[in-house]
Amino acid sequence: MYMTITQQDTINQLAQHVVHRESEVHSYQVNIDNFSQILSTLPQGDIPAEFAQYIGVKPENHTKVEDLPLNLSDDDIATISAYQFRVTLVQRIRTEKAEQSKAKYVLDALKAQIPSDQLDILVTEASAIIASQQLAA
Repeated sequence: MYMTITQQDTINQLAQHVVHRESEVHSYQVNIDNFSQILSTLPQGDIPAEFAQYIGVKPENHTKVEDLPLNLSDDDIATISAYQFRVTLVQRIRTEKAEQSKAKYVLDALKAQIPSDQLDILVTEASAIIASQQLAA
């Protein structure tokens, strides 16, 4: 089909895409792990009934701190904020997992297009090429 691009050129390019996609999948996992760690430090269990009206099912539905009633104590505001952050992190983790799942599908498709007997060596070579390009930049 192409006059100047060989099948091996295409396979080499696919290997470079594998490197980038693995990095993307890994980045999602780093975020998932980080958000999960933070989540473990936040209040667990049901949202206290007296604060439920300030905490939305989605982060965009949370009552902003500046809009909270003035009679709330600093501790109450901190509690509300912690529960709001918990909801936000749960949503972020869900999103990261969904995006990671899609990236894995693409990664698998890329790998499937590279002959299995060449996959490891070509991805290793592609990784070295990408690393050298990043150093040169």
